[in-house]
Formats: sequence, C-alpha cells, structure tokens
Amino acid sequence: MRSLNAAVCFQLLLCCTWASAVSAASFHDRRQTGTSETSGAGYAFGKSGVDASFDYVVIGGGTGGLAIATRLAENPSISVAVIEAGGFYEADDGNISVVPAYDIFYAGTGANTTNPLVDWGFLTQPQAGCNNRKLHYARGKTLGGSSARNFMFYQRQVSCIESIAFTNRCRPTVGAMQRWSDDVSDPSYTFANLLPFYKKSVHYTPPSIAYPNSSNVQDSSAFDPSGGPLQVSFGKYDDPFGTWAQKALQAAGEVAIAGFQIGRLIGSAYLAFTVNPVNGHRSSSEASFLQSAKSPTNLFIYNNTLAQRIIFKGPQNTAQGVTVSSVGTDVQESGPIYTLNAKHEVILSAGGFQSPQLLMVSGIGPRETLESHGITVLKDLPGVGQNMQDHVFWGTSFQVDVTTSSSALNHPELEAEAVQEYNENATGPLTNPIVPVLGWEKIPQADRAGFSTATQQALSTFPADWPEIEFIPIGTVLGYAADFAAGDPVNGNNYATMSTVIIAALSRGNVSISSSKMTDPPLINPNWMTHPADQELAIAAFKRSREVWKFMSNITVGEEYLPGPQVQSDADILNFIRQALSPVWHAASTCKMGRPTDPMAVVDTQTRVYGTKRLRVVDASAFAVLPPGHPQSTVYALAEKIASEIKAGRT
Repeated sequence: MRSLNAAVCFQLLLCCTWASAVSAASFHDRRQTGTSETSGAGYAFGKSGVDASFDYVVIGGGTGGLAIATRLAENPSISVAVIEAGGFYEADDGNISVVPAYDIFYAGTGANTTNPLVDWGFLTQPQAGCNNRKLHYARGKTLGGSSARNFMFYQRQVSCIESIAFTNRCRPTVGAMQRWSDDVSDPSYTFANLLPFYKKSVHYTPPSIAYPNSSNVQDSSAFDPSGGPLQVSFGKYDDPFGTWAQKALQAAGEVAIAGFQIGRLIGSAYLAFTVNPVNGHRSSSEASFLQSAKSPTNLFIYNNTLAQRIIFKGPQNTAQGVTVSSVGTDVQESGPIYTLNAKHEVILSAGGFQSPQLLMVSGIGPRETLESHGITVLKDLPGVGQNMQDHVFWGTSFQVDVTTSSSALNHPELEAEAVQEYNENATGPLTNPIVPVLGWEKIPQADRAGFSTATQQALSTFPADWPEIEFIPIGTVLGYAADFAAGDPVNGNNYATMSTVIIAALSRGNVSISSSKMTDPPLINPNWMTHPADQELAIAAFKRSREVWKFMSNITVGEEYLPGPQVQSDADILNFIRQALSPVWHAASTCKMGRPTDPMAVVDTQTRVYGTKRLRVVDASAFAVLPPGHPQSTVYALAEKIASEIKAGRT
C-alpha cells in the first residue's frame, strides 16, 4: 500500500509541476461547441447537432485518421470532416500525455488505471491464457488516438535476414512486408515500395553528439530531408541503465545495428521516438499532422462526437455518411443524433476494436453475430472482428546500483532536478519514453533445443528475418502490470526490469459486439498465450532474459527481485508470465486486408471494404499481418499510401 500511495502522490506532483510545460496556446479545446468556428489553426470545428455534407468523412481522429484527413485536406477544394469521441489530450490529460517519461501512467492492466477523458477504459473478456483475468486494454480516446497514449517508439518493419547465430550480415529475403505483399498479391506493400510513404510522414532529427546514443550510427538514408510533420528524434539524456543494458544485450549475442529504420530489426540499437526535440513534447498525430494543417476552411473537427452508424444506400451498399451524436466523458451520455454526409467516401479509422465494431453495428460482418443482436445484415462478411493479432510482454526485475527512473519515488531532489532541466532546456530523463535501447532476436539455437516439433514447425513459418522476441530494458519495476506507476518499492533503492515481448505470436483473438449500439463497449477477446507454441516461446524468452541479466551482474544487487529465484520450473515460469502479462497494445488485423478469394478478408489492397462502395478502413485493423515491432510507423505509412492513391484517383 505504501508503494501505491507514493505513486499516486508522485502522479499528482507531476500534474501540478508540469502545468507550465504546456502552453495553453498550443491546443484549442472545444467541448461540444454547438457552433462552427475556426480554431486559429489550419482547421475548424464542426457545428454540433446540425446535419452537414463533406467530400470525405473520417471516423476516428487517431494515428491513421488525422494523417489521412490532413493529407486529403491539402487540396483546398476538398472538404474533410473528422469525427472523434475524445477531446484534446493536452487539456484532458495535461503533462501525463505530453511529457515522454510519463507515458507509463494509465497504461496498466488494472481496471482502475485509466483516465476516462483520454482512454476508453476497455476491459478484455476473461483470458484463459492470463489465469482468467480481465485486463484493462489502454486505447486512446482523444485527438491523436493511441499516438497520444503510446510509448512513442518509432521503428520500421523488417525486410532483410539475420542468421540465427546473429552474424552481422544482411541480404534481401522474404521479410515481414514481403509476407504482407505476398498474402495480398500486391507488390506495393513490399518494404521497398512502402518506404517512400514511411519517409513522407517524418521530420527526422539525428542523435545529439552530447549523448551516448550518438555512438550508435543511424542510417540517414532511412529518412527524407524534406520530411513531414511527425517529429522523430532521440532522448536527450545519458541513461545509465540503458547503457548497461545495451552492453549486456551485445554480450549475450545481439549485434549492434545502425538503428531500426532501414528494414532490419535483429540486433540492438538506440531507439528513435516520436518526440519533438525542440520542446521535448510528445509528437502525436494531433500535435504533428493536425497542427500542421494549413487551411481552416476545409478541415472540420467534430471532437467529443461519437460515430453511431454508417449509412448505406442501394444494393451495392454505397456508404452515404455517418450518424453521430455529441458525447461527454461517458459516451453513453450522448446527445441528439445528426448526420454527416460523405459526397465521396467514408474512411473508418477507429482502431483495432471499434472499426470492426462500427462495421458490425452498421450491418457489415458475420451474419450470425449481427442477427443475434437484431441487426439487419447488409453484407455477410465473416472476417470482421476476427484474426486479432497482438504482442504481449512481462518482465524480470533486479535492484541495481545505477540511477534509474525509480529514483523519482526514492529521491525527490532528483525528481526536482529533472523537472527543472526539462522546463528550462527540454533535456534530461523526462525526454526519454521509458528507455532508449531495444533488442530483437530469434531464440538462439542452444535455448530452443527443448521446443516441441510442433512449435519448431510453427515458428518456421515466420520469415527468416522476423524476430521472435524483443527486449525492452526499463528503469523501473513493472510488477504484475496492474499499475506500472506503482511497481517500485519505496525503500531508497533503484530498480530495473528486462521486459520481454513475444513478437512471433501465433495466438489469435477476436472482437465482437455486446449490443447494436456503439455506446456499449465491444467484446474484446485477444486469446493471448493460448497457442502452445506461444507458451513454449514465452518460457524460453523468460530464461533468455535471465541470461541477459547475468551480463549485468556488476550492477545488480542481491537476488532477482521479481519474480524471484524460487521460480525455476517451466510450470512456475509460465504461471508467472500468465499472471504478469500485459498487452503491448498492438491490436491489429481485425478488418484484415486480403485477396478477393480470401473468405476472411475484409478490405482489399486499397483498403476498400468488400461488399460495399465508398468505404475504406485505414488503421491497424486493416493490416494483412501484424509486423514485428511497434506498428505506429506502419499506420502512418498506410495512411500516407491510401491518401496518395485517393488524391491521384481524383485528378
């Protein structure tokens, strides 16, 4: 209880201390405006409660939604409306969402670790692979979506090979994006062909020579000097544990590579983040794309507005628009229904859970599910809500003899120094989201000897350059993930965690509906850790993390803090993982892209929904596969690609 109370007090201190760090002029809060007005920026606010027509209506002001909306609105003759159930996170969550190091708040799996102003507060169904727990699944309910709630990791997907012995050698082969391309029979989704769209979004700032991440060479060919509005940079802090962790990863066999932006992941490197290096603030799709919009006359934001149903017309199910209502913090408290009509297209960007939910309540989805809720079936599309892919993680922790993030709870004077440095110079530990170093690998041959034949065969289906696990060294104790901000003991010591992520997951989940209304939450069933291969891989990954810790014995103090040296058998290890497991919040492929002959495909390669007209899905739910790593870069790239294709088709 002492740790929890300290964490709560620390959180309140952060909220108060950082009030000066975010200027009120940097955002425009209009809750339920009731009138159309310009924002003072390159967009306007829609008139609540009044029917209106636009060329494009984008449902969801998140990562993909704001990117595609802003790109379409670059043509001043095109009108675009964006529907977003939340408001502005800078106002609703303050510095907790703005300051990079505060990203762990409201992200835990406990039901109460949520801020309803910026998070949907979703709970999963009881998960058999997690000891039948219901887990909070953090999802952004705000302009910026989950790009305003995530850990800001920016890396791109793989397209080259590393041998299992970690030889420092890279050559073209079938990689993650090649698999995507092959699965959908469209070469435009290879890494080489998608790279221009990755580059288009990003304004890149290389690492500063003043910090150790400058010693890790970054390949500048991964970025376009002209760039886009999304700020990608490196932390401005010499992180002691990150430095030790990278040395340990390399000692354990992971080669140092030139960053994670050129289609190569296997190895270790310093990581880039979506952080503005000038002010040290999070660079979300709202802070980047929306705030870079140029014309306030053709881009209209309907914040605090919930999409209720997509309107279709005729035998071809042609999307006509969206019925919406104004909502408060509790979306069940909604105002009168009104309609936003789309002259050209409706673009669905509501994310891995609510994009399939909105399709289903609108009559597009599995017949049996729709009929069970009294919904008229417009198109029996069985793949809607199926094929959910995700990544999960947990961690092993030690007390360490270096300064870590946990010192903020143990040494208030250090926290005060960090606050002052950030406010005055936009430098220091608060510029780092969690930790600056990552490592990816396939389980080494010696550690996979115990895999069953079935698991070996299952893992062999992944491309040769697809990592199986990821290491995220974090300078805090994550505990059992219920509240990441309350894991550290408050005893004057420093702690750290080697978080381990399953990247080659084979478990598949699903999303369904609890009613015919969008005001009721979707039924989220990720099915984590239910595939036997995932269980064997998780046990091997856990043991591998302990091997990495051995290379940091000169900074560890005492025995393993969590789960502790008593956890040794495979059964005990798996039970710990089930109890400590957390999602990495990468829900994808629930409206998956696929060939017309694929019975479970929901969208084609231009993200158009099968069995409909003038309707697309542009978010992670449309992924053909969930690539390894962290997907926000690919969501931006997909939005850029589809926006370019739409604009080209209209010229």
